[in-house]
Amino acid sequence: MGDLRERAAREYEKRGTQAERAGDAPDRVEARPARRRLPFHQFEGWIDRQIQQAQERGDFDNLPGKGRPLAPPDQNLAYAGDDALGLQLLKSNEALPAWIELNKEIAADQRTCQRILDYYVAERDPERRARFARDYRRRAAELNGKIDRYNLIVPARHLEQVTRSIEGDLREADRRRWAALDE
Repeated sequence: MGDLRERAAREYEKRGTQAERAGDAPDRVEARPARRRLPFHQFEGWIDRQIQQAQERGDFDNLPGKGRPLAPPDQNLAYAGDDALGLQLLKSNEALPAWIELNKEIAADQRTCQRILDYYVAERDPERRARFARDYRRRAAELNGKIDRYNLIVPARHLEQVTRSIEGDLREADRRRWAALDE
């Protein structure tokens, strides 16, 4: 590879001198310092030295998966298109896409909101019930914010989620409470 570059550079210089002899060269040539390019084998040596120094410092000692064979390439990533590299990085680092992580948080928050509503329905003390209602409103508003963010980043429309109707949920909880008291 290096010989090919050197040969091309010599041909270029030879053509330039032929043009000057034939009178086709421009009258005024600006003097520009020649760029000195290092041959590839010198770059290769520099890279090897950097790797050797990193090994001596122990930079490669605690890497995850050390001593295990490389995983075969995932055939499903062949259809990922532009996202293939990102998905491969996530998979190799045992991470999930942001929208899946956010979906897990949303599910946990939905369970928490439902538990607060259940306490609200079962509570007989009006002050504590009012505190549960305030807590539910605050947490459901946070949940709706997460659902809005999730709906913006989810890759497919059919995966979007519906935000909570806070006052509607409290009315339904009141209806359940009154129905339980009537029994």
